Amino acid sequence: MVKVVADNTVLSNFALTAREDLLHKLFGDAIAATDAVIDELSAGEAKGIVPRRDWSWLPVLSLESPTERQSFETLRERLGRGEASCLSLAISRNLRVLTDDRDTRIVAHRRNIPVSGTIGVLVLAVKRGILPIVEANTLLSHMVEKGYYAPYQEIDALL
Repeated sequence: MVKVVADNTVLSNFALTAREDLLHKLFGDAIAATDAVIDELSAGEAKGIVPRRDWSWLPVLSLESPTERQSFETLRERLGRGEASCLSLAISRNLRVLTDDRDTRIVAHRRNIPVSGTIGVLVLAVKRGILPIVEANTLLSHMVEKGYYAPYQEIDALL
């Protein structure tokens, strides 16, 4: 059962470091993306912004109900398609959101939607013993080199 929906910001960070496997190891079948997020990710791959990775393991969800579609349209006034679709599903299906987008995080907090991002995933991977702290810090450093704005330079401060 899906419990977490990830947007393009988080998926891209892990794709840029060829470590999308961490998302699968941490969340298994509980993580998904939306069709809008996959469209954004594919567009980034086509432009060479994000390396092509195998996302076949990642379930893709669509907006299904009129309530989800209405929520999406309202959120689109402020957010991108991928972010709005993730939040719409989170609201409707009681999901957690993985995003590094500041505006999306603000909206999620206002609506009491649990939210985390790249840093949170790295911390969780260390806490669960999936990733040594040294490797987590190295991954974070590589993400920053590739354009990710990180509020922390090392994961150590969060453990």
